[in-house]
Parts: sequence; structure tokens; C-alpha cells
Amino acid sequence: MKTLGMQPSRRQFIQQLGLGVAWLGLATNASLVFANRTAILPFRQNAASLWLHYNENSLGMSPNALSAAKYAIERYGNRYPSASVDEFKVKLADHHQVKPEQLIFGNGSTEVLRAIATYSAQQNATMIEPSPTFGALKGYCKSENLNVIQVPVGQNFEMNIAAMKKRAMAQTGLVLINICNPNNPTGNIIDFTTMFDWINNAPETHLFLLDEAYFDYAQANARYKSGLDLINQGKDNVVISRTFSKVHGMAGMRMGYGIATVKTANKIKPFAAGFNLSAAGIAAASAALDDKLFYKKSIEYNQLSKSILVDTLNELELEYVPSDTNFILHRIGSPLADYAEHMQQNGVRVGRKMTLDDRWNRVSLGTPDEMKMFSQTLKAFRQKGWV
Repeated sequence: MKTLGMQPSRRQFIQQLGLGVAWLGLATNASLVFANRTAILPFRQNAASLWLHYNENSLGMSPNALSAAKYAIERYGNRYPSASVDEFKVKLADHHQVKPEQLIFGNGSTEVLRAIATYSAQQNATMIEPSPTFGALKGYCKSENLNVIQVPVGQNFEMNIAAMKKRAMAQTGLVLINICNPNNPTGNIIDFTTMFDWINNAPETHLFLLDEAYFDYAQANARYKSGLDLINQGKDNVVISRTFSKVHGMAGMRMGYGIATVKTANKIKPFAAGFNLSAAGIAAASAALDDKLFYKKSIEYNQLSKSILVDTLNELELEYVPSDTNFILHRIGSPLADYAEHMQQNGVRVGRKMTLDDRWNRVSLGTPDEMKMFSQTLKAFRQKGWV
């Protein structure tokens, strides 16, 4: 008969257990240090950082715009830009074939959103928006104590227009409806026939804010149209917002604007920036409007970068949302915090959590060369089992 060895006493067992836990802790810490050290891919050692998290234009701004900004600072950076704003207002209005009085300025389009939120608060409005979407307006509305209703997107991250319409019709008084089109962070658009039908049949108390920050990338899509068409038809309950931050590469210059009918613009402008723009930003934006070659190059580079990334996502069989912007929302198949940490260790900044499902990430499109490097990194992540 096989005999059992001597059993340890309770005290000895606890001591041995404690020693084991201590060794386990040391081993875990050592493995974490080793993991952090080995998380850096060889080709990312001392490589240039990739900033792919804020939907900026890695191409930069037009050289003409940069020169104009420098000149403005040197010549009249010490002067208030009142005259420059007036001149730019006429030029921008001509660019869009609208009246100067229809323009609402802001230090970035987010300031235009703030002005609309403040105006809406004066009317005790309710705000309705899809979720997820760009969060600035929600923050401004909540700071004004407005009731904010978020309607989850449907399948394939498409806006649930029917549900949004139903919630809007259930409200009384002014209803501010926030539609980022193309949407951020999903990158997809609303078919213009669906959106225009909703707006054309909505009551006048429903004010539609159409955030068109990514208009320049989406306009090639036959299913997309700007809300400017509706404004030109005299729709007083439509405001669009635009920015020089994206296709023009001027995020740091903070130049944004809105367009509405004269009647509606006059209601919002008391809460907007007015003449509170920078001389450098005005000069750069004016030059950017004239630089058609850079504008074309910016769009072409974005499309090339998108193709590089899409090819990689297809190769890795990572699901993604077809995008009409300068970013793509795609599956990563692992917790976002872990993925983002591994990326940051390799000098790559990617998006934060923006979806209920924790295994999606929004990545901004850099230059074609940057997207080749990102694609190489993503493929290496697959080999390590991180995506």
C-alpha cells in the first residue's frame, strides 16, 4: 500500500503559501517588465511618432497659407483684426455663394457649436443626437442645463433616423437636432434623400445642426449632399458648421464657421465669436481658399492613405465601417486599453474609447507613408496576437 507523506501543519501551510504568492508576485512583475520591453517592435525602435488619434491632417497646411500666416503676424499681429474679418467674410461668402450676413464665425467650429447651444438654452430647448457622435455639442448643452437625449445608432453604426424623429416629435418647444454628417467617430454618412425628407417635413421648431467638418472628403459620394442646399432654399431651421481644421490642415489655427439663413444667423451671432479671430488664422484661411492645388492634393493623399489602411484591414479580416472622412473605425478584436497601450509603447497614438463595444478603434489617416508604417505595425500586432 502506498503511504502518504507527512502533511504540513496549518502554520507551515500558510507560510509556504505566502512564500509562493511572493514568488508569484515577483514572477508577475518580472514578466510585466519583460512584456513591456518586448512590446516594442524592432522596426519601431527610435522611429518617428505617429499621431493618429485626433483626426488631424498630417500633410500639414498649404505652404501658401503658412506664408500668409507668418506675414500677417509680422505686419499686423499687434492690431485687432476687425478689417481682416470683414474682408475674409466677403471672400468666404463668395466662395459659398451666400451673403456675408449668413456667416457665423468661431475659433474652430466647436465655438460655433457652443454659440448654437447657448442660443438654444435661451429657448429652453431639448437636444437630440445619435450615439456615438462628436461630443462637443452634448457637453455645451449640458453646461447650459439642456435636456440631452441620445439615440443609439443601429446596425453597421448607421444613425437610427426613425428613432430620432420619433423622439423629436415627442418633445415640446424648440428641439435642437445634432447631426454630424459624415458622423464622427463612425465615418459614415446619411443618405441625403433621407435627411432632406426629414428636414423638409419637420416642424419649424426643430432646429437642425448639420456638423459638416468632413464635408470635403464626403462630397465625392453620390449619396451625400451638404445642408447648404436647404439653406439656399430658405430653410430657417438649418445651420451647417464647417472648419479649416481637416482638409486644409489648420487644426492649430482654430478657424471655423457656420452658415444659416440671415434670419437664423442673426439669432445665433450674438453668442458667437464675431471679430474674435486671429490675424494669422484669417490670413491662413484666406490663402487656403485660393490654393486649389493643395486642396486637391490633400484629398488625394487622404484617399491614398485610406486605400492603404483598407487593404490592410481586409488582409487581416478586421471589420471596419466604410468611411467618407479622414479616419476609419475598425475592429481590433482585443480590449481597447491593451491595444492602445501596445500602440503607445511603439510610438503610435490611436483613438480613445468611443463605442459601447470595447473592441473597436478609430484611427486617423496620416500621410501615405505614415499609413504604410501603421499597417506594418498592425500586421506585426497580428503576429503577436494583439489584434
